[in-house]
Amino acid sequence: MNAFGALDWTGLAVWVLAWLGYSLYAERLGKPQANLMASVARFRRIWMREAYLRDPRMTDVALLGNLMHSATFFSSTTLLVLGASFALLGTIERGTEILEVMKTLPFATRVSQELLESKVVLLTLLFVYAFMRFTWSLRQFNLLNIMLGAFPASRDGHEVDEALVATAGRLNELAGLNFTQGLRAYYYAVPMLLWLVNAWLLIGGAVGVTAVLYYMEFRSATVRALGTG
Repeated sequence: MNAFGALDWTGLAVWVLAWLGYSLYAERLGKPQANLMASVARFRRIWMREAYLRDPRMTDVALLGNLMHSATFFSSTTLLVLGASFALLGTIERGTEILEVMKTLPFATRVSQELLESKVVLLTLLFVYAFMRFTWSLRQFNLLNIMLGAFPASRDGHEVDEALVATAGRLNELAGLNFTQGLRAYYYAVPMLLWLVNAWLLIGGAVGVTAVLYYMEFRSATVRALGTG
């Protein structure tokens, strides 16, 4: 990290603040507003109540299977990305060819082996974080499957177990939240990739990705459609 210049540190600080700041806003501060996460969370809670009342629950099992398939896909993809990152680190250490290629890219600034290795290491750590989020989401969906199996088969003459329904709904929300956080890490990996070329691209990419995420999760037609549901 000693290879970082002032502009690299500035860009990295902007990137971290953009990622953490937007995550805090989207998950906590922005909750009173109509947004994608809050709208979907409401439907997740409704789904668990309907699943409790529905018998048989083949539809719910199929829906959970689809969600688990998405989490599994991204977990596997992230492992492939991590493998490619380690391979890239090995390539940087073995020769200077990649450094020469980097120097020929448009807008490329100073390039050194230590600087490039440091950037790739940080990018690798980002995908490790994404992998942990996706696998934790997958595990939460597995736990939700177990809860779904614990729902009583017959409810004639019995009151709805509100505590069980609320717990299942909350677990469904948490699984979706972790999946979203993993996806968000993918979005913020784009500025990190641009950083391999130029620190200014890291800054611009961080601001651009944050703006795009804000639009999609707070101002898009999808949010408006869900808000009327």
